Amino acid sequence: MSKFFRYLQGWIGVVGMVAFGNTLSCFRGHQILSDKLYTDAHGQVNALMARIFGVWTLLSAVIRIYCAYDIKNRAVYNLTYFSFVLAFIHFIAECFFYKTAPLTVGVMMPLAVSALSLVWMSIGYFSITDNIDEEDLRKIRSPQHIPQAYVFKRRPKSS
Repeated sequence: MSKFFRYLQGWIGVVGMVAFGNTLSCFRGHQILSDKLYTDAHGQVNALMARIFGVWTLLSAVIRIYCAYDIKNRAVYNLTYFSFVLAFIHFIAECFFYKTAPLTVGVMMPLAVSALSLVWMSIGYFSITDNIDEEDLRKIRSPQHIPQAYVFKRRPKSS
């Protein structure tokens, strides 16, 4: 595996672990959300909203940690990529559309992490080979690898 994917694995793993930590803080209470993220929400942040946000963050953490473990799995890679897309859209919408989260450090960090992750994962997207190493990939692409069951032969005409 290339250095690129090793570093990306490490990055996604760290982001997943931080998300897991954020999940724990969401379940402890809703004060951190109203103090750090949704500072302009004026009473809209409550315990239920914190737990829902915590479950969403937990799901993102699990997906990202699994992607760090098995980064060559295209399905998990796609899910992880989409989790960063959702995070980016969510925080942009809360800042500029709903105006419940001003651009503070608590909002800019998730925006920066999701944007950097999206760029990094976009660069590596076409190098994902679904756990197939280079030797197996060469064999699959060679014409000798085609099973005889898939080779179509003309049948002699019957009279």
